Amino acid sequence: MELLDVVGKLVKEGKALEALEEVKKVAPEDVKRVADVMFKKPEEIKSLDGVWRAILTLIYLSYTSMYYVKRNDNRSLVNCVISSTYAVKICNELGIAEPVPMLLRNAARALTLMGMTDRAEKMYQEAERIAVNDPLEFAAVENDYATLLYGLKRYEEALDKIEEALRIRISLGSDEVLAETLVNAAEIYRKVGNYPMVDKCFREALTIYKNLIRERESFKFDLAITLSNFGLFCKGRHQYSRAEKLLKESLEIFEELEKVDKGFSQFTALTLRYIGDLYKEMGRFDDANEYYRKSKKKFVGSIPLGD
Repeated sequence: MELLDVVGKLVKEGKALEALEEVKKVAPEDVKRVADVMFKKPEEIKSLDGVWRAILTLIYLSYTSMYYVKRNDNRSLVNCVISSTYAVKICNELGIAEPVPMLLRNAARALTLMGMTDRAEKMYQEAERIAVNDPLEFAAVENDYATLLYGLKRYEEALDKIEEALRIRISLGSDEVLAETLVNAAEIYRKVGNYPMVDKCFREALTIYKNLIRERESFKFDLAITLSNFGLFCKGRHQYSRAEKLLKESLEIFEELEKVDKGFSQFTALTLRYIGDLYKEMGRFDDANEYYRKSKKKFVGSIPLGD
């Protein structure tokens, strides 16, 4: 069924709503009626039978999987695991393998945040097995699996995964996913003591993010975080002038973002403290105290008042 191929491809890409529109182009009227209301009344899907019921269920579950994986509260994480694993079951019933690794990754991320790392690792291993002939999806699995192994302090294993993700994404991936992998790789290289590679990965990620913000300003946050992490690395290596430059550039971006959204004030406060720590380590105690004062004021200002 050609429609199943289209739906599978769009679900894999995180485009559940686009998949739904494709279904509505060819579906019978009773299916279209359910499709129009299913996000408000998901119970309506049960009124259908057969393949149409399965397709709409898959679209609904994949959408909720993508929605909940972006949230960190426990209820959302549980919902992500349930939606993702049930969607995998529907994919298997329909004979659609393409979206399965992505859904398994979503479930694994949620399980990791819930502290259920053994189950998360099994999900990643299953995703690896299924995605082995899909290089870009395999790279996404390896990138995410590496972060789990990093959190478990299995750094050499994490390095193997992230280097495989880098190898693929350098040749095939978009700049956005490559930058993400470079930042992850920098942290892993730091843990295994390969400091030249840490420097290289951070510098390449910064170059990409500085280019990406010309297309989309939302990448400014990623740029600021990368600058901050690179600055802290340089501080740890006693490269104080580089650290100062990087941290102040990060601070400038966070202050700019804060003008648009006060939610960024916590990042501004934290960066001010990092600069204070840097100056303290350099013996510039007056400057350190000034930045600590600014950080404390910013932290207090970012705490919401009670009723």
